[in-house]
Amino acid sequence: MPVLTNPLNSRLQVKYSVGTDENGNSIIRTKTFSNIKASASNQDLMDVAQQLFSVQKHQVTSIIRVDENELINA
Repeated sequence: MPVLTNPLNSRLQVKYSVGTDENGNSIIRTKTFSNIKASASNQDLMDVAQQLFSVQKHQVTSIIRVDENELINA
């Protein structure tokens, strides 16, 4: 039986480095922005994340989009 998907919300996660620990390992923090519309384009999310984090001193290490989908039996 085929399964359909219904896009729900997305989350945008931005990981950034806040320095190093006593062993020289990077300390990574994550900022999550919830309730992003599923219809938002990847380019728009990338642009927003880059603009938001361009005004802070920490270096962004990755930008992640997490999509939620409802699975429906067809």
